[in-house]
Amino acid sequence: MRVEIHFDLKEPSYIPIQYNHIVQAVIMSWIGDEKFKSFIHNKGYKFEERAYKLFTFSKINGKFRIDKQNRKIIFYENMRITISSAVNEFMEYLLSSVLIENNPINIGGAKVEISRVEVKEQPKLSEKVQVYTLSPITAYSTLDNKQTRFYNPFDKEFSQYIKNNLMHKYEAYYGKQLEDANLNIKPIGAVKESRINYKGFHILAYNCELEMEGSGELLRMAYDAGIGGKNAQGLGCIEIKKRR
Repeated sequence: MRVEIHFDLKEPSYIPIQYNHIVQAVIMSWIGDEKFKSFIHNKGYKFEERAYKLFTFSKINGKFRIDKQNRKIIFYENMRITISSAVNEFMEYLLSSVLIENNPINIGGAKVEISRVEVKEQPKLSEKVQVYTLSPITAYSTLDNKQTRFYNPFDKEFSQYIKNNLMHKYEAYYGKQLEDANLNIKPIGAVKESRINYKGFHILAYNCELEMEGSGELLRMAYDAGIGGKNAQGLGCIEIKKRR
């Protein structure tokens, strides 16, 4: 399930360039059920030793300019964000708070109000789709020396990481292995590197377009929960460009 939230700006809004952790906190504050919020925050859906929150969100979009000196993004109009989750319960709690309370929101010091909420129609996914990033994708592994190695979309490890990650998310949520786990992924066109600082942790991620072909269940999980790692930190949110 997916929603796009639009904000009303009475005046220009100044938001820190590194805002992922701020938006994540706002999203979690919208989960009105404290028991469910605690589950998502502290436990998540488990696969072996890993836990998945199974939601993601896009970059903040709108008309803006960058204030490099003060490390701020200044939004002027059409400010909006997409939030997506494989867990309907998560989105239902979120929508309940957003639609019923509709209180002013503080995003990194900028006070904004919600002007509109669009619940997006679930797309019909064929076996082959082209997607583009609403927020950059990260794929990585931790080496023996505890260093992190990030993969770009042209590395063979990138597509393997995404496939394994989606399989683990599926099993964590549904509690069973997927019979058809076939999935091929390849980049299309230009790839743009993005460096993100999330609470002091530096993440290398990529904005790009991908062709994805294979299991409908994995494509659905990719669309709903995001692809790659750190989805709940605002990475790996994708949109469908073309279906075949």
